[in-house]
Amino acid sequence: MRRHWITRSNSVPTLGQSSCTSTARSLAAQAVDESRLRHSGDGGRVPEPGGKDAGGPAPRLADGTPNLGRTEIGKGAWLPKLYTDYSAILVDPPKSQGIPFQPWAKALQEYRHKVTSESEDPASFCIPLAGSHPYTRGGVHPIEFIQLPEQKRILQLMEFPGHNWRDIFLDGRSHPSKQELEEYPTFMGHSIGHWEGATLVVDTVGFNEGTWIDKEGHPHTSQLHVIEKLTRTGMNNLHIEATFDDPAAYTRPWTIAFDLAWGPDWAIKEYICQSNNRYQDYYVKTTKGATGTGNAGAEFGHGHPAKGTFLGEWGPNGGTQDRLMVLMDWDGKAITGTINPGPQAMPITKAELNPDNWTLHLEGGAGAARVVLDGKFENLTWLARSLTGTYTQGNQRGTFKITRQY
Repeated sequence: MRRHWITRSNSVPTLGQSSCTSTARSLAAQAVDESRLRHSGDGGRVPEPGGKDAGGPAPRLADGTPNLGRTEIGKGAWLPKLYTDYSAILVDPPKSQGIPFQPWAKALQEYRHKVTSESEDPASFCIPLAGSHPYTRGGVHPIEFIQLPEQKRILQLMEFPGHNWRDIFLDGRSHPSKQELEEYPTFMGHSIGHWEGATLVVDTVGFNEGTWIDKEGHPHTSQLHVIEKLTRTGMNNLHIEATFDDPAAYTRPWTIAFDLAWGPDWAIKEYICQSNNRYQDYYVKTTKGATGTGNAGAEFGHGHPAKGTFLGEWGPNGGTQDRLMVLMDWDGKAITGTINPGPQAMPITKAELNPDNWTLHLEGGAGAARVVLDGKFENLTWLARSLTGTYTQGNQRGTFKITRQY
């Protein structure tokens, strides 16, 4: 059974920005070149990634395995490098060609960029960062790898947005079955890895749809498959390549590449996003609840707009309403599902989404039972998005409103 959870967010509206802002002000006051330096919580300054051989040769563990972590007891971590839009670090296809979107995904990303990138960024609600997003969030929240060769696994720790971690298994296991991954998707996915020379290759599947690929709102579906390649090219430089393969959102796999700097005086500190985050309360209050209620059901909320269980009513007027349920799924090619609940459910026979104006045309059944829905999405990127419009079944005509439940 799938479990839904609600996080209490108690944060100010500028979650994760206050420490960055104070840092920028202090640097400006000192007339320091902000583009070259960062500050740790201990006041240490760390240069930007210095290139392939920065800091001398990359360290290794006693068994000869490349060391992705500390060389001194109690100190050292990798520093995220801020990239809000992965188009800027695209290497395949070439940057000039851009990210290879499917039409709906491109339209949704543009909508998020123009309308909701600040107000509905999942990380503002303490939602974990999936894929390579933790490496590119910037700010003052380091990342650490703890290698456990005896257990044949690597533990990756991420301070933001609230002490997230993932296991990378190197014991030769395979991913769980497709059915299990679909039934129990997770924010971080399921990761297995292996070494190719000095490069750690991490293969991750089983993502839920509660996250964005980057801060600019590049979407993904549960079909997302990420391949990361991590190489410590020098003591102070970590080169990362990440390939995103999601045939339900993009026309082909695409790859980004970037480097991180090593902070020898940094360490992951206590940062509990969920208990020091009032952003959710602030957001619901300012929108007067019109766009949803917090992040309940977030693990199923950010993929294809016409995917999920939508529940509501239809009728010829406000005094005459009947229950309406529409179940929809998206496989990268077509919207499928059913209209109406229980024994009256009929398969969707036609579905057309127009991402230019976010309208959806649905048809189901045949003959006198044929149903036609023509609706428009409201609160598009919010978890509880709605579809409103006109309903026709035989001689019956009316209006409808259905809201996404999960």
